[in-house]
Amino acid sequence: MAVSGLAAVAAGALLLGAGNPHGSAADTGVATPALQTVAVTTRDLVEREELDGTLGYGERQDVGLAAQGTITALAAEGSVVDRGGVIAEVDGRAVRLLFGSRPLWRVLGPNVDDGPDVRQIEENLIALGHATSADLTVDDDWTGATTAAVKRWQEAGGVERSGTIAPGDVVVLPAAARIAEHTVSIGSPAASGPVLGVTGTEKVVTVDLEASRRELLPVGSGVDVELPDGMKVAGTTWSVSSVVTPPADESQGGEPTVGVVVALAGGTDTAFDSSPVGVIVTARKAEGALTVPVDALLAVAEGGYAVERVRSGHTQLVGVEPGAFADGYVQVTGDLTEGDEVVVPR
Repeated sequence: MAVSGLAAVAAGALLLGAGNPHGSAADTGVATPALQTVAVTTRDLVEREELDGTLGYGERQDVGLAAQGTITALAAEGSVVDRGGVIAEVDGRAVRLLFGSRPLWRVLGPNVDDGPDVRQIEENLIALGHATSADLTVDDDWTGATTAAVKRWQEAGGVERSGTIAPGDVVVLPAAARIAEHTVSIGSPAASGPVLGVTGTEKVVTVDLEASRRELLPVGSGVDVELPDGMKVAGTTWSVSSVVTPPADESQGGEPTVGVVVALAGGTDTAFDSSPVGVIVTARKAEGALTVPVDALLAVAEGGYAVERVRSGHTQLVGVEPGAFADGYVQVTGDLTEGDEVVVPR
């Protein structure tokens, strides 16, 4: 929900039929014996706006298995599987998670042709502690050192020390995964389609932002996230999608949106796994702005806004252009200077 100072002014302002809101100043010609006034001041204003967001674990990804057989176990829903962990079991044999950008598509072992999938396996073997960079060169070439490291990994996992890895032995994902959902039941065929839905392991906030306002949340910008219990935590815009999504029902209006992901500050602890939240962003900043209290702003019948300035015992209607609103004050541009007195309601 936007913080709209103009809406507040329009709801409670005086509608004036005299004066020129776009000119310099119009003297009402009326003496002002006992008006309540405040001084025009200079201050920094930060206008904030609240957007609708959703707390969760980010985008879900479906995961399938290459192994042939019967699913005998799946990692528990809500659990986190890290590199080397068991993500599923087929015919009683563990299927482990490795990190990388490409699925395993062929059997890897001695005499296999060079390829980036070999490099990916070697990177994992070193990360899991079954080799070091001193005894295993990470490259596209499968060597005896690679075979030895695979056998150590297999021995640690309690499986046959074959020195080869088949596609059904592993699942490859970019990072650790949180198990969001089992999409099949234990006892189902392993290679029948997706078996798990997974997400990232860190809670994030997603916002469907109007594409026309994409600049409101640039990557790296700070925000505040208000949780359902009223707690506020800091967040940072992590990513802004370049894909524009049309409104769900164009006949009902609405604007195309882009997806924004907000990362929460480290150490954020909340019991909520999924919930609507408020995302408070900086909509506009005005440094060293000339300001008056919002309730000094008057909506003029001819259109625009004005304030009543008091000089020499008389009021003058001064046309102003409102800018940023914050903390009960509004930035104004017009024939005013700091220290001028303007009328406010009693």
